[in-house]
Amino acid sequence: MSKNYKTSFYTLTILFFLWGFTTVLNDILVPYFKSKFNLGDTASMLVQTTFFGAYGIGAFAYYIYSKYKTDLLNKIGYKNGILIGLLLSAIGTALFFPISYINNYYVYLLPLFVIGIGFTILQIACNPYVTLLGEQKSASSRLNLSQGINSLGTTLAPIIGAFLLFNSEDSSVTATDIGIPFLILSSIFLLTFVFVKFQNLPDYKNDAFINKVDVLTIPQVKLGMIAIFLYVGAEVAIGSKLLEYLTLENIMGFDKDIAGAYVGIYWGGAMIGRLSSAFLLNQELTLNKRVIYSALSTIATVVIITFAIQITTKLNFYDIYPILFFIPIQFMGLFIFRDSNQMTLGTFSGLNVILLLTAFIFKGEIAMWSIIAIGLFNSIMWSNIFTISIENLKENTSKASSLLIIMITGGAIFPLFMGIVSDKYNLEYAYLLPIIAYFYIFIFGIKSKSFKHKLSKQTE
Repeated sequence: MSKNYKTSFYTLTILFFLWGFTTVLNDILVPYFKSKFNLGDTASMLVQTTFFGAYGIGAFAYYIYSKYKTDLLNKIGYKNGILIGLLLSAIGTALFFPISYINNYYVYLLPLFVIGIGFTILQIACNPYVTLLGEQKSASSRLNLSQGINSLGTTLAPIIGAFLLFNSEDSSVTATDIGIPFLILSSIFLLTFVFVKFQNLPDYKNDAFINKVDVLTIPQVKLGMIAIFLYVGAEVAIGSKLLEYLTLENIMGFDKDIAGAYVGIYWGGAMIGRLSSAFLLNQELTLNKRVIYSALSTIATVVIITFAIQITTKLNFYDIYPILFFIPIQFMGLFIFRDSNQMTLGTFSGLNVILLLTAFIFKGEIAMWSIIAIGLFNSIMWSNIFTISIENLKENTSKASSLLIIMITGGAIFPLFMGIVSDKYNLEYAYLLPIIAYFYIFIFGIKSKSFKHKLSKQTE
């Protein structure tokens, strides 16, 4: 990777961190609003429905525009697309401050929608942008590394969020406990906007480009869209209700601030896998270096998680050490299938099916760690599904990317169904729903080897 590409890549990782951190704050807002406004599970899930629904609306509008007019990112450039996304994200997070004085749950959905639109544009631009910054063979490695930094944000957000919102006996919703943290976050988005504005990023665009290929006719895109929908839906649904799940007496009976720390460990598992796989898949390194760097990144992640929960709760390493049982299993899977995105995806989704069944059959710590360990095996799913779906699409990449981003609406719809099942039966039964998602992803991973043979005919 050239020096300019490296600078651009490191700049993009900042964006991955920011939207990861902000997105997973929703996992804390769901139980927080449920408690503050005395909501049911279905109503509280409107947080995720609104936020991820914005992805669907924004990405669908982008796809329609690119289909009948011109591909917007190819016209204005990826950098300008990123700047627009950052500005909308800054506006959305800033809106939390004045709205916090209104003290109405449904009004809070407005800034969540605006943030979702901003993140839609960032996702459409940044995910394919990362794959373009270097050789195609290392695209998955770069995307996994970016997703690893994204997961640093998703790891820290629930730990910090739970500390800020549940570490007080004050039951009132005020600008201090909701508005000010989001106002600070808005300032960070604005600073990042200025930083990116003056960065010399490669600005991919093609003013004369006319896209005649209907990417919906390409098998890898169609099936990848379903896989993204189900993966995001399952991941978000599990994370959204995990805090409440861990407060159940027959699971762990934790207080909410302690449960929030364990939600951070769930997301931290994704960080471990993404960073580890980023090094294992980096073909610019020798195999020995890949293994060493992967192991060091895993150790560093565990240290970060331990430090974060120690300064926000009374927990320490001895409270989280059972996760170490699952990390070697994840590492072995990444190492054995390091040259096959398809097999890694199939194996990890199959393991998640087993973990969900284990959690349903057993209670207590076995159930808790089975659910938390799913985060480890979720780690490579986004990058692997995304890379498989856009591989070799060339000038059709951003259009296919917009379709994949539309399917992030899985995070809006799947949690809503989980809330309905939880209201009708109980939360433990609701945790069976993600099995449907992971079983499909298992089939997608195993079958996706045949896509490359069909692609050339579709894009001629």
